[in-house]
Amino acid sequence: MVLDIQDRNKQVKDIRFFLGQIGLWTACILLLSACGTARPSKVHTELPRTAAQNRLYDYYYTEAVKQKILGHHDESFQLLQYCRELNPQAGETLYDLGMYALLMRQDTLAEEYLLRAATLEPDNIWYRETLSSYYLSRSEWGKAQECLEEMIRLNPKRSDVMMHLVNLYQNEKKYAQAIGVLNRVETLEGKSLQLAMEKYWLYMQLKEKEKAYGELKSLIAEYPNDLSYQVVLGREYLVNNEIDLARQIFDDVAKKEPNNTFLLQAEMDYAQVVKNDSLFQASLNRILFGKEVDQQTKWSVMKAYAAQQPEDSLYQLRVKQTFKKLLAEPETGAEIWMLYAVYQITQKESPDSIEPTWNRVLQLQPDNQAALQELLRISISKQNFRKIERLCDKAVQYYPDMVVFYYYKAMAHYQLDEKKQAIATIELGVQQEIKDEDKGMISDMYSILGDLYHEQKLQEKSYAAYDSALVYNSQNLGALNNYAYFLSLENKDLDKAQEMSFKTVQAESDNVVYLDTYAWILFLKEKYTEAKVYMDKIVGYYENEPESEKEKESKASVSGGVLEHAGDIYFMCGEADKALKYWKIAQEMGDVSPLLSEKLKQKKYIAP
Repeated sequence: MVLDIQDRNKQVKDIRFFLGQIGLWTACILLLSACGTARPSKVHTELPRTAAQNRLYDYYYTEAVKQKILGHHDESFQLLQYCRELNPQAGETLYDLGMYALLMRQDTLAEEYLLRAATLEPDNIWYRETLSSYYLSRSEWGKAQECLEEMIRLNPKRSDVMMHLVNLYQNEKKYAQAIGVLNRVETLEGKSLQLAMEKYWLYMQLKEKEKAYGELKSLIAEYPNDLSYQVVLGREYLVNNEIDLARQIFDDVAKKEPNNTFLLQAEMDYAQVVKNDSLFQASLNRILFGKEVDQQTKWSVMKAYAAQQPEDSLYQLRVKQTFKKLLAEPETGAEIWMLYAVYQITQKESPDSIEPTWNRVLQLQPDNQAALQELLRISISKQNFRKIERLCDKAVQYYPDMVVFYYYKAMAHYQLDEKKQAIATIELGVQQEIKDEDKGMISDMYSILGDLYHEQKLQEKSYAAYDSALVYNSQNLGALNNYAYFLSLENKDLDKAQEMSFKTVQAESDNVVYLDTYAWILFLKEKYTEAKVYMDKIVGYYENEPESEKEKESKASVSGGVLEHAGDIYFMCGEADKALKYWKIAQEMGDVSPLLSEKLKQKKYIAP
């Protein structure tokens, strides 16, 4: 029995996205494959070396670098070991060997090589930088700290190195030292909010509140026209429960810039602290409905507002009313509409309620991937095949490498009885670049393509498609079953068909479709008694009252064609009365072969 494409539609595939990270070992590989190598300064030697020794060393070291660039790492590693024998004091060789040791997970040896290289050439900051990265990756803070301090001594203008050192000092609660390094960074780069807040936090840890406030006041003095820095100070007063000082700053800023968005957000915080709801609502409305406030600020404020008091139904009613008012503004962009859609999902609103929101997002941003995917999910749940087809047609224009859209577009065409369009869609989809996470879906697409080709009487193309499906997923049960069944219909390659069909029965021993296919193949191979064992199981589902949902599903899967096969098998096993019984039932159910009437008339099995 063939597995119908309609059955495949019962499972909706999850669309997964993921992000990768590059770690220390990947970084090491990148360093090893780079066109350059270690940056040697002078080569240290304990005894004077002859010119011939230097030439020999230079030759083999150059060859090691060449092999590394070519990606021949085994050869490069062996040459580097020989170079170390020629000149044990060459820092560049020790450095390269250290990098290889890292790749080979030989951490102790790697540290030995890198530390030796850095000791031989103390002025080579490149060696120190690699060594410090190694210590940081292993959380060896003390050694990393020494290394970073030496790097700063060698290059006093490396503010990035200084910031690493600040983090280490913070971990060790050496707050005063961290402030000292930040002061050096500030001398190099000038005052900034980031540095001021870093020092503010550190002074607060030291319980030196006035010095902490002094950092923010110093920033304000440096940039007197940027009122946002004054608001930052006011907010910190608010956090520290110095309400009057905060109110004074906010009032001063309001006189100069009453619509300052930083101020309005701070006023919301202030209103919550002093429990002044009218002030909170006024500040919220000035941000959300102010013409001069940018969309990103409105989005962030609305997001924070909606997330508060999620269990308070009265509060959430106010949130929804605010959303409705905001969305009525003609300038409201797609991001805020998306925020509302997410809010509706968290509130467990129906798909019918959420669908217009995603439609509006798509109207504002036709390439919005989230909207396309969510509308696709909703349309699948509604079995709205024409909308599925239209959504996927639009999606493949913007995201031609996402095979999920080809898959559902093809399924929609099939359900709309547009078989040629379904074939064309899959043929285009499987030509895209195939990622590892897409292989399962690509396998399903080839399997469906095999079914469609077979409907078009294109048997060879059908079998080739099934072969491709099994390349991408050797356990694709639908492909295995249909491939085997179609081979059995032609009475060809029955050993191959039996092998494939048996895999499906092993995987799902109660699947009527798979049991029928396997029993029929055994029948064609004249293994009647064995075929009867599997057919008895199917007939048991049909005859007995189901005791579970699974048994109900199995009983419902028994078709006229399956019971015709049952009659054929029972007849060849010498049970003619039983065969006639199931042939008659099969004729009443339909979906049978043209020979069934003749079987009933002659009361015997007739081979096709």
